[in-house]
Amino acid sequence: MPSLYSRLLKTVALVISLGVLAGIASAAETDPDGNLFEPSADPLADVQRAVATAGLTQRRALVVLGANWCHDSRALAARLHRSPLKDVIERHYELVLVDVGFYEQGRAVTEEFGVPIYYATPTVLIIEPGNGQVVDDEGRHMWGNAYRVSMSESVEYFEKWANKRPAADPAENSSQLNRLYADIDKFERQLAERVAAGYAVVGPMLAAYKDGNAPADFDARWDELSDFRNAIPDDISALRDQAQRRVAAGEEDVQLLYPEYPALSWEPGD
Repeated sequence: MPSLYSRLLKTVALVISLGVLAGIASAAETDPDGNLFEPSADPLADVQRAVATAGLTQRRALVVLGANWCHDSRALAARLHRSPLKDVIERHYELVLVDVGFYEQGRAVTEEFGVPIYYATPTVLIIEPGNGQVVDDEGRHMWGNAYRVSMSESVEYFEKWANKRPAADPAENSSQLNRLYADIDKFERQLAERVAAGYAVVGPMLAAYKDGNAPADFDARWDELSDFRNAIPDDISALRDQAQRRVAAGEEDVQLLYPEYPALSWEPGD
C-alpha cells in the first residue's frame, strides 16, 4: 500500500495542529457492559488518527471492529477497560473501537491495511504505525469468540503483541511462493466479496431481529453466512501452510488444492 505512509504523515500533522494527543476510545467513559461502539461519520478517519497518534507516542494502534449488538464485542470492549488488561492497553496501545453497525461499516478500515474484510465481530487489528502493517495477522480472528477468552489470556495476547515483531515473510526469497501467495490473496478477495454480499442480505435482517421483527428465514440465513465466513480464515491459513510446505519440499510448479464452497441461498444460480 504505497500511499499509506504519506497519508499517515499528513494525519500526524493534522493531529499535532489540533493537539489531539489523547486516545480516541481509551480515554472515554466506559460502560461496564461493554456498550462502547459508537457510530461514526468516518470510521476510517478515526482509525487514521489513532495510527498517527500511536506513531507519535511510540506505541501500536489497536483497532477493534465490533458492535454493541454482539456479546463477544461487548465482552472484549469491557475487558479492555478493566485492569489488569486496561494497564497493558494504556502503556502500549492507542485504542480505537470501530462500530460496524449491522455489517454496513468497517470494510474500508480493513482494506486500508490490506485485509479484505472482517469475518467476525469483534476483529482485532494491531497496527505498526510506521508502515501500516497488521502485526497480529495470525491471531486477529480468534476474538470472534472473545466472550470465552479469559482475562489472563487477553493480557498475555496483548502483552505479546505490544513489541513483538511479525515473523519474517517466507516468500521473501521465493518467486514460486510469492506467486502462490498472490493466488491465495486473489482467492480470498473473491471470498470476501461473497461475504460482503452476504452481509448486505443478513445485516438488515439482523437489524430487524434486534428490533423484534425478525424475518421468518433470519435464523437460517444467519447460520448459513456464519458457517461460510467462519470457515474462511482457517482455510486461508491452511492454503498458506500448504504452499510453504510444498515449496520447502522442493516441488516445482506447485498447484494448490483450493477448498470449494457451495453456493449460498441468495447467490444467483448458473
